[in-house]
Amino acid sequence: MNTEIFTDPVFIAVAALLVILAIVFLVYYLKHRNDISKVQNSYEDQKKSLVDKYESELEEEHLTRKKEVSTLNEKYHNDTSLLNNKLTSLHQFTVDKGEYLTDLALFQLKEKLVREEKIRSSDMLILSNVFLPSRNYTNTRKIDHLVLTRTGLYLIDSRYWSGHILHGVNENNFEELPYIESFFELLDLDKKQEQTLIFDKSDDKNISVNHYNQVIDETKVSAEKLRNILKLQYDVVPMIYFNPKDGGGYSIANYSEDDSVKVLVGKEELEEFFLKYIFHGRFQYTVKELAEIEDAILSLNP
Repeated sequence: MNTEIFTDPVFIAVAALLVILAIVFLVYYLKHRNDISKVQNSYEDQKKSLVDKYESELEEEHLTRKKEVSTLNEKYHNDTSLLNNKLTSLHQFTVDKGEYLTDLALFQLKEKLVREEKIRSSDMLILSNVFLPSRNYTNTRKIDHLVLTRTGLYLIDSRYWSGHILHGVNENNFEELPYIESFFELLDLDKKQEQTLIFDKSDDKNISVNHYNQVIDETKVSAEKLRNILKLQYDVVPMIYFNPKDGGGYSIANYSEDDSVKVLVGKEELEEFFLKYIFHGRFQYTVKELAEIEDAILSLNP
């Protein structure tokens, strides 16, 4: 092998140049490879950022729409519930308008007395729609109104009513009121027992007659039951309150000799009764005892 070639200065110079060029190329390649890698990494970062941004915006839009749908559903539910409540209230008011008007009369009377500084607010407590549960819950009793005062407790059955009332009539009144004997016979009523009859005009040619004794008897029983449940020292006074429809014409004739049930007609009589007994009755309870009785009654109606 000719070794003179490897020792030739020209060869050596060419070889050296080639080595230098290779090194320069390698350095250039490595340098630009890093740049390319940086560009690729930057591109991947931008791509990921765009994807994340898109997914975030998509998720935000989804949540916004979901929230809007939820808001609409909630609004629909609330509007529907409100409408149903209004319809229920309207129906309830139509059915129990007499009870509502009685509540209104009682609260107005109390506010007037408190405003005039004749009583304290704690001297007169008013409860409505109280239920007295029985042991087996099959004979639960509803009390329309309870008025708790220092002079006594008053249980009121309220009736929204129109017409003419004959209260407490029996055979002893037949001579004075001969026409009612036929109604006793027609309704198969006990002539010896006091009865309450309500005459009302059905239409232009007819009159209806309602028999009311069962309600009066039930009111007495409810008053006694309330006293027993609460173990009260004094009787609860049962009352029947006839609230005339729209202030229309009415009349009442009270022939009863039984004063255990108070029968009142109209707002004026109701107010007169409580004004009389609140100011002239004998105190039976303290304010503290009234509050305790109220709590006991409310505990029966959770």
